[in-house]
Amino acid sequence: MSLTPPPGRVPPGTRRIALSRGAVFVGPGAGVPILCIPGGYHGAWCFAPWLSLFAQAGIAAAALEPRGKGTLEAGADPATSVEDYVADAVEAAAALGGRVVLLGHSLGALVAMRAAERLDAVAGLLLVAPSPPGNLPGAARVPTVLEGAMLRPPAEPVAVARYLGGVRPGGLAAYLAALSPESPRVLNDRYTLRIPVDASRLAAVPVLVLEAGRDDPERHPAGQDQAIADFLGGTHQLLPDAPHCLMVGPWAGVSAAALVAWHRALFGR
Repeated sequence: MSLTPPPGRVPPGTRRIALSRGAVFVGPGAGVPILCIPGGYHGAWCFAPWLSLFAQAGIAAAALEPRGKGTLEAGADPATSVEDYVADAVEAAAALGGRVVLLGHSLGALVAMRAAERLDAVAGLLLVAPSPPGNLPGAARVPTVLEGAMLRPPAEPVAVARYLGGVRPGGLAAYLAALSPESPRVLNDRYTLRIPVDASRLAAVPVLVLEAGRDDPERHPAGQDQAIADFLGGTHQLLPDAPHCLMVGPWAGVSAAALVAWHRALFGR
């Protein structure tokens, strides 16, 4: 099975909503919508497989294109912070109207948690291979990067090992080409653990932490995802064979099934 569709392709029926500093791509479906928030170097394109699978399950879903990412790469700014991405997520959630489930992948999970603190209509949090809150006890620090200029995506060997668990599915070239440069300030916000989350503000929000069993151990050491679930009073589920980017390629179906089951258990069909 191949990876995600090439950049620019979205599932049939997807529409685009322009935001002040970003965009949101909305697919067909009904019920409480899921807003997908990408992680470092990734854009809305990486959720194309999940948008299709959610639509097949009858669940409304959308993917956020944060400023400077994917189709908005021309506006990239090395001074962009995690809080800037949070502002984009808050605006996107408001554009969808009503209650919404925030789904964040990797660094996008940290964005989702912070956005949920600011929103009154968050119906749930799906944290997929998440970056930890800065105030999570025992959270892993990561060596910082040099600030001042956008950082190029990881080279192919690093990207394959870090994101895909060393597997090279079909469509790898298109996947690598779709990766965007990332703001070094965003990365250092996460690496130095300077983005805390007030768990008390999320106490009433249902949370699922979905762990990739073959994740990058430097950024996602054993036990950290379970600790995030415990910190937020949520549940934890391990997909032992999935790599970090479990929303693409041969892992998309199994991971989407876990998310659909959680959504249906809370909100029905």
